[in-house]
Amino acid sequence: MLDRGWRLFAIMVNYLVYGLGSLSLWYLIYPCTAWRVAAGRREDYARLLSRRAFRFFIRFMALTGIWRYRIDGARRLAVPGRVIVANHPSFLDVVLLFALVENAVCIVKPGLARVPLVREPIRRCGHVVADQPEEVVGKSVRALRRGASLILFPQGTRTPEGVPVRFHRSAARIALEAGVPVVPVYFRYRPSLLGKGEQWYNVPPTRPQVQVSVGEEIVPRRGSEPLSLASRRLTRRLESWFEAWERDSGSVGK
Repeated sequence: MLDRGWRLFAIMVNYLVYGLGSLSLWYLIYPCTAWRVAAGRREDYARLLSRRAFRFFIRFMALTGIWRYRIDGARRLAVPGRVIVANHPSFLDVVLLFALVENAVCIVKPGLARVPLVREPIRRCGHVVADQPEEVVGKSVRALRRGASLILFPQGTRTPEGVPVRFHRSAARIALEAGVPVVPVYFRYRPSLLGKGEQWYNVPPTRPQVQVSVGEEIVPRRGSEPLSLASRRLTRRLESWFEAWERDSGSVGK
């Protein structure tokens, strides 16, 4: 009970640190320092600041006892210009990926881009806002060709482990059109933490262990195939990779 009580307190502290840190970074530190950076490099600079802030935050969460995490293959995320495809069991997947991925952008919902706490980083970092769905692929491809890495959760929403892996084809299509490799990332939480339907005050009975497994990059091969067929084939290959990780982690059926 004492441990769970401390972790509940630590979660509140971390929410406060995240909120105040984000406000300070984007409404104070960035405006006071970005003037030294050439206009064409300011998105890269904003992503660098964002990554450093998230790296601090994941370590702070570990220091305060919210979780323990282990990352296998992190070096594969340090190469920009990749499509990063991940499963999505927890809200914190986003935090971990932004701490690990070099020069990262992601696709965000239009409503999120109007929230004051995250509006500025979305704009400063050049994240792709899905306000016009027909333009999302084109914007994502352009970001990749400029050297960014694109983070995608092809399941579309947080999904508990053990649920059959079914991906939207957008990740495969973007990778094929941009001609860049795909790097799969598998998250496993034991026990669950901030998963679908869980609130911040739902403290797990024990401190969660988070395993992040980064796979070898997959190079898309289209050849003379139509884009739709190549996207379907690549999507199925990615699903098979994640299904194998689900089996290996022992999460299927739990």
